[in-house]
Amino acid sequence: MKVRQRHIQALNEVTYDALIIGGGINGAVSAAALSGNGLKTALIDQRDFAGFTSQQSSNLAWGGIKYLETFEFGLVRQLCKSRNELMQHYPSSVREIRFLTTIQKGFRHHPVILWCGAWLYWLMGNGFTRVPRLLSARRIKRDEPVIQTGGSLGGMEYSDAYLYDNDARFVFNFVRSALDDGCIAANYVASLGSHRSDDLWHTRVQDVTTGRELTIRSRVLINATGPFVDAMNGLSGESTPHRHVFSKGIHLIVDRVTPNPRVLAFFADDGRLFFVIPMGAKTCIGTTDTRVNSPLAEVTEADRDFVLAQVNQRLALERPLGADDVIAERCGVRPLAVEGQTDSQQDFLNLSRKHAIDVNMERAHISIFGGKLTDCLNVGEEICTMVEALGLPLPGPRQKWYGEPDRAVRADFMQRARAIQLDELTPADSEEALSIRLWRRYGSQAFELLKAIEKDPVQAEPILAGTAFIRCEIELMAQREMIVTLEDFLRRRSDLALVTRHQELRRAAGLMDVCTILFGPDQAVQQFNDYFDTEPAAGAAAPRRVSRELASSLPESQRHEPQT
Repeated sequence: MKVRQRHIQALNEVTYDALIIGGGINGAVSAAALSGNGLKTALIDQRDFAGFTSQQSSNLAWGGIKYLETFEFGLVRQLCKSRNELMQHYPSSVREIRFLTTIQKGFRHHPVILWCGAWLYWLMGNGFTRVPRLLSARRIKRDEPVIQTGGSLGGMEYSDAYLYDNDARFVFNFVRSALDDGCIAANYVASLGSHRSDDLWHTRVQDVTTGRELTIRSRVLINATGPFVDAMNGLSGESTPHRHVFSKGIHLIVDRVTPNPRVLAFFADDGRLFFVIPMGAKTCIGTTDTRVNSPLAEVTEADRDFVLAQVNQRLALERPLGADDVIAERCGVRPLAVEGQTDSQQDFLNLSRKHAIDVNMERAHISIFGGKLTDCLNVGEEICTMVEALGLPLPGPRQKWYGEPDRAVRADFMQRARAIQLDELTPADSEEALSIRLWRRYGSQAFELLKAIEKDPVQAEPILAGTAFIRCEIELMAQREMIVTLEDFLRRRSDLALVTRHQELRRAAGLMDVCTILFGPDQAVQQFNDYFDTEPAAGAAAPRRVSRELASSLPESQRHEPQT
């Protein structure tokens, strides 16, 4: 919290080269790219970092194989290369995973056609992953007994990638990289509107936690507010060629349905892709693709019934999954970039996740529309190029601003970890060695954890029952990660709210100790009660509050999403 307070204080003390509004994946990579290349950068978000759309993904970094069907070969090629870059530069966090696709009789394509498409996909990805396989129904049943193969023609298996940790944690790591390079960033700081005068942007903001208002001055203003880009542009007086339409996707998290670490891919009754995704000891099922009018969408009973019906038809479970089996739910809107007034249902169904960036050269304003997590590194590079075109040259040659520390640094960490026998202290609840886990989550900051454990082995003791978290880890998060609410920790810095039932989490031994470390003894009980008195039983819904100014900029039809 002290870090956050210092950063809020610094927001109006200098003029920044760039102010980025929105701390989702697009805003986070923009901040990492600009600060990593030496520009004086500020980043704000009215919620927590990754507190809206970027915490609702499928946790997949995939090249968009489905876009082959609409002949978007350029997009697929770009996404495959981006996926490969993520796997190469984040080997601890972004890992290859197999997708097993089952095809039912009567589907629009025979499995052999899809298998050929998978080979094209593999070639477009430079053969970076394992080769595809054509599978008979009998082979599918042998490899994955949980799949219902009655009426199946067979299927195929191919590779993409997934995030070992949750999506919000991955986004925060870009924020942390930006902070390390001098970015001034603060969560729970809402933009109240911007105006341009004297060749500078003046953005009035409010600290949501205290009500304090201040003004941030910047040469360039970057709108990276995801589904709220159009509304935020309204507060700045910006008009852009692109705009957003919204597609709602939901996921249900249940107990693990198969021990095999692969994604099961099906085509739902309406022909859309449908996944069963491993999530540690749990399984994530979804997603839907439903057009909505508002970014403030919620899971409806119809959504839940649809997902459960689809999975029960396709898996041979001991008993059908029901609403009582749902541990948590995810619901987010995909902001899809469209140009002009295109608005037909047919156009919507064919829309891709390709991002678009609009630049107002005269007013030094940038708006980022759409996009996928897979393509995030390209967004960061493009933002650097566009900021340079706006008259802010980078201080030196273009720098590499992304990726884990190099292998020599990792080898040094592992050697030091072995010297203090760190892995022997691995909590019984952890599915991986402590050294691997700490390196993946904290990178170079994990050296500080080694020092703490070497000085006092008690720091390596598990602190939260049923999890792999250790004491010094929570201490580091309290010092460095701007955790303002308990939900920030349970839902975004970790995925505990997604994989643990609400009441079980409330009773978890050690959670009050965690609260005391994160918020101090005076605030621990209040933070605990605030979370468990307001969170729904499903435990995964994001706060839907937006600032009054932003809400007033939304069209009336977007302020509430009807429950249909």
